[in-house]
Amino acid sequence: MKKLLALCALFPPMSMADVDSQFGLGLGTQYGGLAGIKYSATMDNDKIYLGAGLASPSSDRNIAYGISIGWEKALTDKHALGLAVRTKKREGGGYRSYWDSDATPPTHIHAKKRYESFVAATYTYYFNNAYEAGFLTGLSAGKTYMNTNVKKEFESGMEYGLYFGYQF
Repeated sequence: MKKLLALCALFPPMSMADVDSQFGLGLGTQYGGLAGIKYSATMDNDKIYLGAGLASPSSDRNIAYGISIGWEKALTDKHALGLAVRTKKREGGGYRSYWDSDATPPTHIHAKKRYESFVAATYTYYFNNAYEAGFLTGLSAGKTYMNTNVKKEFESGMEYGLYFGYQF
């Protein structure tokens, strides 16, 4: 909740600046995970965005919600490079089980909740123009950090993604 309040505190100063804002719908990292919405604000060649939506489905059939925040630097009217941070939380009970071979006797442990963060570099291609309404697509590559109630430590791995959307 504190993170969301900090993000909201950034938007009033931007509303007083010369900022062009856009809304979008899409799939992928910039939209919170699987499918969602995105609000972006453009100042000169920089774009800051906040996305929220449903995160990717899992084998445990629990709902996951994701939030992403990012920054892009336009290289040309159609190409942009940037950074994105996404976090997601899985809701519901623990259907995901782990085999604990250290226990006597060995048992299954059920995870209750899982938190996941993703930090990535992004490349975006705008079919029309970065500053106009139209379709966009892109790639993201970065590091994923996961935490469950099972191991009490973070696991990490590489994640690659493709995103696609429409900005209004």
